[in-house]
Amino acid sequence: MTRPLLMSGNRHTGHKPETTEQKDLQSRLVDQAMQWLARDGADIEGTDTHVAFQKWCGQSADHEQAARAVRAFLSDRDFDDILRKFDTEKGTGARNHAPSSTRQISMPVGKPRRSTPLRATNVRKAIWGGVAMCVAILVAVLTLSPADHSGHPGYIAANMAPVRQFLPDGSELQLAPGTRLYWEFTERERHIVLEDGAVVISAAPNKDRPLVVTTPQSRVVVVGTRFVVIGDDQTSEVGVAEGTVRVQQQQSPPAREVTLHAGEGVTVSSGGDVRRHDFNGDNITQILEGWRVFSPAKLSDVVHAVSRQSGMEIWLDPGIADLEIRGRFNVADAMVSLDLIARTTGTRMIELPFDQYLLVR
Repeated sequence: MTRPLLMSGNRHTGHKPETTEQKDLQSRLVDQAMQWLARDGADIEGTDTHVAFQKWCGQSADHEQAARAVRAFLSDRDFDDILRKFDTEKGTGARNHAPSSTRQISMPVGKPRRSTPLRATNVRKAIWGGVAMCVAILVAVLTLSPADHSGHPGYIAANMAPVRQFLPDGSELQLAPGTRLYWEFTERERHIVLEDGAVVISAAPNKDRPLVVTTPQSRVVVVGTRFVVIGDDQTSEVGVAEGTVRVQQQQSPPAREVTLHAGEGVTVSSGGDVRRHDFNGDNITQILEGWRVFSPAKLSDVVHAVSRQSGMEIWLDPGIADLEIRGRFNVADAMVSLDLIARTTGTRMIELPFDQYLLVR
């Protein structure tokens, strides 16, 4: 069976972590329960894995509840039917070009577990298959997630709305929804690390201590200006509204550096490609609201950006991952963006439990 691709979103903390603390705990426990139940022997009494899993379940009522929810989901016949249909369509080459629709799989309530774990095990293996072990269908690929810097004293995250904050030097940061970054000042520079999302920066002038913004792909050096940096695992983009910045590509030596003035922008890919383009400073407000222009981009890159900034985990049919997409999407609003993608590409959105979605053709 062809495995759907998972575009794993992040659950952002925002400025009021107490309002999402319980939800984040439940989400983490569900992810952990999925990983446990994906291991060979997790449901076979007497195995070391089963014993260890039972100890994990016994840590708290929340642990046990997460395990029950995942077990119920893996036993859901509706989900098995979707996987079977997905596999059949891949095998026959069938394609559905009907208008988009959303199908929901309801979580079973009080449904007894099947007497044998064989079916759930087979479903997991059919989906993922791996060298060391199989991974359950909804497990986020945690090894690909960025390091957690939420405990850093300079950590800032925007949840569902833009966040505005001033740094000690007077520089102003405006974070678009779904953005995470942290800052730290040294004697030599003022450093901002953009992990995900988009941030508009009005940098306070200081020739002796420049402001530096880094993403996985680029390093932006500025003395005093107003500019925007957009970044995720795949690309980073810089646009200048006022002043001048230097952008250095960081992937492959020798590092390439470009200088940008007002009205200019550049996009740096994960492979080290550097592409210059015009930038309209009037669009900064729209960027802060989550709007991004893709022209062109692979569907997988667009879905990845939506997932990262909205926090929603989205599965993607590998057969449509390379579709070319052009357009303007609000990546902070997953439902609107996915609906637009589905309607313009002839794909379908399937709603899964645990607030996750599958995009297939």
